[in-house]
Amino acid sequence: MHSLWQEKIEFPYYPILKTDKQVDILYLEASLQNAVEAHFQKEQGKSVMIMEEKTIADMTELGGMGIIKGETKEEIKDLHRLRDYIQGRNIPCDMVVESDTCIWVHPIKLFLFMTEGIDVYEQMKVMGRKGNKLDTGTVYITADTVVEKKEKEPLYVHAFLSKEFPRIEKPYKEMRRYGDCWLICTEEETAEGSDFSWII
Repeated sequence: MHSLWQEKIEFPYYPILKTDKQVDILYLEASLQNAVEAHFQKEQGKSVMIMEEKTIADMTELGGMGIIKGETKEEIKDLHRLRDYIQGRNIPCDMVVESDTCIWVHPIKLFLFMTEGIDVYEQMKVMGRKGNKLDTGTVYITADTVVEKKEKEPLYVHAFLSKEFPRIEKPYKEMRRYGDCWLICTEEETAEGSDFSWII
């Protein structure tokens, strides 16, 4: 199983950390949200690092639906900053400004751009910790701030290769268009008429 976003994407080599490291902010998950935040934190002079347990190129959940929303005043402010940043630098992530509070992007393209120049390590897990010192079993990482992995229930994205909006009888969480596909996010593992799907 792979996602639509993984097609024709070449991921960089993400190493396994082999020496002790100290950073200002450590993110314990390779996610689009963490990539965006880490990028802006680095621009402000912070030392940042992203650590992922899985192999990043195999993560179908990376970026989810590629829908970024703002609901609170602060979230909308952050969304506008990201939107303007993408437009101002012509970041090739297929952005569509859906509304003043929502943009659609190609999540992996944006993830790869935002993590350029950032230390990203994969296949690493926290085995123990004492204060701000984390033990991976082979090296120690000291971080002033640790952004924990966000646990969530699995959802499924169903792709419909159709110009017309698919008929979905069961309720869905989100929907969007990308190229010739309609993408529908649901709690259901199967959806009638779906051409392919993946888990997020």
